[in-house]
This record gives sequence, structure tokens and C-alpha cells, in this order.
Amino acid sequence: MNFNLNSKDIIRESFILTGEIQDKDLINKLKEKIKDKVKVSGLNYKTNVKGKFTGFHSFIEDVDFHLFLKTIQPQIKIIYQNNFRISDAWGNICNKGDEVLLHNHRGVTAFCGILYLTENGPGTYFKEYDLLIEEKIGKFILFDSLLHHSVNKIKDNIERITLAFNIHEFKEWENNQNIKWITK
Repeated sequence: MNFNLNSKDIIRESFILTGEIQDKDLINKLKEKIKDKVKVSGLNYKTNVKGKFTGFHSFIEDVDFHLFLKTIQPQIKIIYQNNFRISDAWGNICNKGDEVLLHNHRGVTAFCGILYLTENGPGTYFKEYDLLIEEKIGKFILFDSLLHHSVNKIKDNIERITLAFNIHEFKEWENNQNIKWITK
């Protein structure tokens, strides 16, 4: 068998967008839902997040998560103008001694995001930018899926709660019968 393989790193533009929502009621609803779902799921230390999480599909159809996406729609349009679908949306709870290992979301075709529901955690570090995003209640990050990110081991006796999500490009030829469209 004969074959040739050519390999080359290709540089592409990437992004990190941060913003903040002010809707404390929405923030508190999402925070409580994560706490409730973690109690039921019992999922611990199963991913790069070395803490508790709700399961990857826990918030895909959640009305409050959809309201959050509607709220940040102007910021989403800055980084992504096409239709998209939510492929994963989950909650994380990390406590003293927990951490998030360095990883990326390679394979996600649109963008990724994090919404902070608590503050004073160690922050999210983005390796390629050498940038630490400080945590604040209501702050969100939208970022390129290829960016490596991590959270240092939590040293203090705190509860760090975040909602994370992966967004995929929606192709016009995909079956859209089971998709709930988020509109204004």
C-alpha cells in the first residue's frame, strides 16, 4: 500500500469574549437548579472537571438557560452569526481540593461558554492567551473551542458553581424537527 501524509499546523484567529448579566433572579434559578441536579445525578470526577457535575445534557432544554442565551444574544452575534444548536450544557460544583484539568473542546464547531454563578474562585486560565479570567457572579465567557483552559485547585473552603456549554453550527441540511428554536 502506498500513501502520503502531509501535516502542518494552521494558524487561525481565535477569540475570548467576556460579559456580564445583571439578572440576579435568573442567576439564582440556574444556581439552584445545578445544586438540585447534582444531588440527583451523583456524577463526580467523571470529566476534566474534578468536582461534581450534572451531566452533559442537563440544561439543553432548560428555559432559564435559553433565557440566558437570549439575554446575551448581542454578544453571541459578535463572535457567531449563523444558526446554532446547543450540543451540551451542564452545571459544575467544585469545592476545596477540586480543579479543572487543562483541556479544550476540539470538535465543537461554533463556540463554548461558561457562566459564573458564584465568585471568588481561582478563575479560568486560557493557556494560549496566558490570560486568567476572574470569577464574578453573572460574568460569562464565550470562547473558541480550540483554546486550552483550566482552573487551579481550589485552596479555600468555597463552593464554585458554573454553567458550561458547547454550541455547534447548525447546518441547513440537518434534521430540525426536534430542535427548539430560541427566538426573541
